[in-house]
Amino acid sequence: MLSLGRTDRDSFPTAAGELPVIGHLPVLHRDAVGLLRRSRSALGPLFWVNLGFAQRRLFYVGADAIDLLRAPEVVMDHPEHLKGIVGRSMAGQDGPPHRHMRSAINPSFSPQGFAKEASATIASTFAAKIDAWLQQESFAVHPAMRDLTLEIIFRICGVPTEDVRAWSRAYRELFLGVYPIPGRLPGMPAYRSDRARAWIDDRLRKLLALARGGGAAGSLVERLSKARDDEGVPLSDQDIVDNLRAILLAGHETSASILAWIVIVLSRRSEVWSALCDEHAAAPDASVPMSARAADRLPVANAIFREVLRMYTPVWSIFRTVTETITLNGKRIPRNTPLALSPAQFGYDSSLFPDPDRFDLNRWRDRSSPPGPLELASFGGGPHFCLGYNVACIEALQLQFLLVRALRRAGLVPHLEGASPKHVYFPTGHPTAATRVAFRRC
Repeated sequence: MLSLGRTDRDSFPTAAGELPVIGHLPVLHRDAVGLLRRSRSALGPLFWVNLGFAQRRLFYVGADAIDLLRAPEVVMDHPEHLKGIVGRSMAGQDGPPHRHMRSAINPSFSPQGFAKEASATIASTFAAKIDAWLQQESFAVHPAMRDLTLEIIFRICGVPTEDVRAWSRAYRELFLGVYPIPGRLPGMPAYRSDRARAWIDDRLRKLLALARGGGAAGSLVERLSKARDDEGVPLSDQDIVDNLRAILLAGHETSASILAWIVIVLSRRSEVWSALCDEHAAAPDASVPMSARAADRLPVANAIFREVLRMYTPVWSIFRTVTETITLNGKRIPRNTPLALSPAQFGYDSSLFPDPDRFDLNRWRDRSSPPGPLELASFGGGPHFCLGYNVACIEALQLQFLLVRALRRAGLVPHLEGASPKHVYFPTGHPTAATRVAFRRC
């Protein structure tokens, strides 16, 4: 990539609080959306943010930023330190390579495809975990959800679940590559991330070999081993390994954050818990939701999911590069400008969501129209819209359904222990790890 000239760089302001060497990294870690909101108010919708160690990105936080995800002049561009995580998966590709992989993998994640078949697996895993939580005095919400969602995605993909903790540790190490700290000496983030990727990829190749040999019947690994794109071209082994690594990562890290925040909201907002209980009491014999379409009969559960996603989005930034000069907010954006958008910031845009700091289910209840592109920005947009969207919807609905059913039968309510948690933004958005929830007698 060509470097920007000083004139181009200086034509836009820089967000306040930039530190030498580490840039805005500390404030991004603890308050990324707050930094973007304050910068927009003070500087307008275009400003530079230093991700740390000279990794500068021009953030555009205008309400029309979502349109850039469909613009042909704006392409996928992960910073160098993230490329070791995404590899050659769809998350790091555009154009023909992306279309090849996407068309081959899409059928497995359609509402009529593998996502539907996975619903029973998700429900049974949730039910078993909820029973286990009921036996505990309290539990750490986000770590519990991270192990739970990893187990779910393992069962869906056909990965043995006996060693979930080891895989969880490996993915946490892999995610250290999010931090743009230069150097690969032993013990440094990039070194540990590379080592974890090698560990993960070695096991994924063994699973793929098993599937190609006739094992792992019915699993996602087997499906991908047989997948063909629109022109009948199969995926290479490296394509499958890269995409499985990304699917396993996205399928548990982001979902764990969403589900953890749902439980936290139910535990600290009695009016929300009461509304969910009333919805369940109105149809106590209803079946477990097995598809995203069940949101129509569970408007409260769906509203809780949507409002949690708006306020506590796991994905706070999307990186792109401008391949041809474009205009944003009346300003010329030169070719090769490293650009960034923030799905999380959309949820706090008062022109889209009045009084955005208020948790309000009425934003979503009784709506006749489905969520639009801005409301779904957490799942990306354009050709890179998240494959796992339907699975994420099913997980959110099933967790709430099974949790409220189990607690009402046991005469219990969820209770947040200690102060309300903060939303931490690295490596992805999530509640603080020490947050604990207990189930108490009504």
